[in-house]
Amino acid sequence: MARALTKTDQNGALYTRPAMVEAAIDVAFEQDLDTLGRRAWLSDSDDSEFLPLECLVHLVREARRSYDDKAMNTLMPPLLARCEMILKSTIPHNAFPNTEQIREDILGDFSLLFVKDGSDEHPNELDYYECRFHRAFRFFRIGFLRRERALLQPLDPLPPSEVGSNSNDEEAFARVPQAFRSQSTQFGKVLQKDLVRAIDNLPPDERKAVVLRHVLGLKEESDDPSAITAATLSGVTGRTVRNRLTSAAKKLSQFK
Repeated sequence: MARALTKTDQNGALYTRPAMVEAAIDVAFEQDLDTLGRRAWLSDSDDSEFLPLECLVHLVREARRSYDDKAMNTLMPPLLARCEMILKSTIPHNAFPNTEQIREDILGDFSLLFVKDGSDEHPNELDYYECRFHRAFRFFRIGFLRRERALLQPLDPLPPSEVGSNSNDEEAFARVPQAFRSQSTQFGKVLQKDLVRAIDNLPPDERKAVVLRHVLGLKEESDDPSAITAATLSGVTGRTVRNRLTSAAKKLSQFK
């Protein structure tokens, strides 16, 4: 049975997963990781083995909380890839002068939600993603786009696909380092909060490199052009990723 949700709406009612999502999670719990990994990459909702994003988020959260590195490394890449498909569909290439970078930054910030998930400050922030993923992800990226728009001169409107009350997402298609793991001592809890805060304060490109490589466990680069790596998700070379990691390591050296 899926872990109970604890987040409440503005009226104080607990969020509840749709029956379809609960059923999908129950089925997923009975399947091996290889099967789930294959299903996680499917993007056609008409496929009988399609894995709803709400279910995939739950599986990733469970892997993160149980420190299951293998499951994290299997399930997180397809989750990010499917989110990237949504961003490409809803944020046109000509929407902003730096659209590609914006998409990458949104993915990086979204990845950080899984790093913080279950902490004292963010115990249940991802609960709504298990209920209505597309709506939750839409709110998340629109908030990011509005902040980005505020930096532009003159101000640009949001992309047409992000305007209005309805979203077309339905049609659009870690490894956790030891310092992040729950510790029984008060010092450990303080260290965890300080480390997350320090990563948050890194320059965006360095923060994304750290999250993708050391938090989510993606490889820096790969000879396989179809592989999802820190380099492909950042749109840079493996060497650039390594340079960013080196720079970030100097800033985070007090946590080694």
